[in-house]
Amino acid sequence: MSKKFFLLACTCLILFLAGCSFINTVGPKSTVKVFTTLDKSFVEALCSKFSDGLPKENKITFEILNKENELSQADCIIGEATFLQQKSAEGSLQRIHAEFADLLPEELKDPDEKWITVFYDPAVILVNQAYSRKVGQQQLLHWTDLPKQTGAQIVMENLSDNESTVMFLAAMSSRMGQHEFIDYFKQIRPLIKQYAKFPITPVRMATTGDADIAITRRSYVFKYLQNDFPAYILIPEEGTPVNRYGIGVLQNSKRQNEVAAFVNWVLQSSEARTVLMTTRSGYLPVLPRGEKGQAVTTNALWTNSYYKNKQALEKLTEEWLREIRLAGTEEEKK
Repeated sequence: MSKKFFLLACTCLILFLAGCSFINTVGPKSTVKVFTTLDKSFVEALCSKFSDGLPKENKITFEILNKENELSQADCIIGEATFLQQKSAEGSLQRIHAEFADLLPEELKDPDEKWITVFYDPAVILVNQAYSRKVGQQQLLHWTDLPKQTGAQIVMENLSDNESTVMFLAAMSSRMGQHEFIDYFKQIRPLIKQYAKFPITPVRMATTGDADIAITRRSYVFKYLQNDFPAYILIPEEGTPVNRYGIGVLQNSKRQNEVAAFVNWVLQSSEARTVLMTTRSGYLPVLPRGEKGQAVTTNALWTNSYYKNKQALEKLTEEWLREIRLAGTEEEKK
């Protein structure tokens, strides 16, 4: 009897251990903590789509963090290029070993590949359809076409209001040259009906006909796109200021392989590109066709290449306020 009991106990133990092994196999293999400066629901959707496509034995779960005091707990960062540049300069990031990052031009990566651009948000010209029919769509293809719209009413945010608008200011000035940039805005200043306080205002005014043209960002427009949307997005052919977003691995993380797999997926997977659309993020991928096509033309992505510190940005912003924003206000008072 004792022998049978012993055999039964051994059998139960083996089955129990096998069951535990099975549970461990099908359960989450690891957790990656992601700190983000972007919309949390968008990052959750992106991470979930990647995780859903993994086989059960390689399952990865993601925990999304967005509070400043949670950064030290994270394995990686998904955020603005300026934030990633700052963390790289502080020595907070380690190198990413991602296969598909090799397809990107050097301009879209940190010099030491401690963070990598994965998508971007372009500044756009939003044109009211009724105005476009009146003047002809071919009359608005380039930034240089805006000063020619002498009968138009333009609305835009004040370029000194927040980081996104200051980056527009710095990127456009870097590309044109500061003197040429200021001169350009002096030409269109008489057409600017309003400097809006909120990003949604230019979009709303261009779609309702309260303005003919809005200077805004693709991400702001995409939140409100509908089938009968009464305006269209124009990305000037010569290029446009962009906000870049990337991924970096924090120095103390032990999840390098998991993050590298995620980076590869974001860069080359059509499913990742679908998430950019279905979430209405408005962001565009840096590899529009994944591994099957070339990276976006970096010459068309205008970035801040000249104003490298806070003091230089503040000086540029002060000139914008003096020469354009406040000068326009004084003229309007006359």
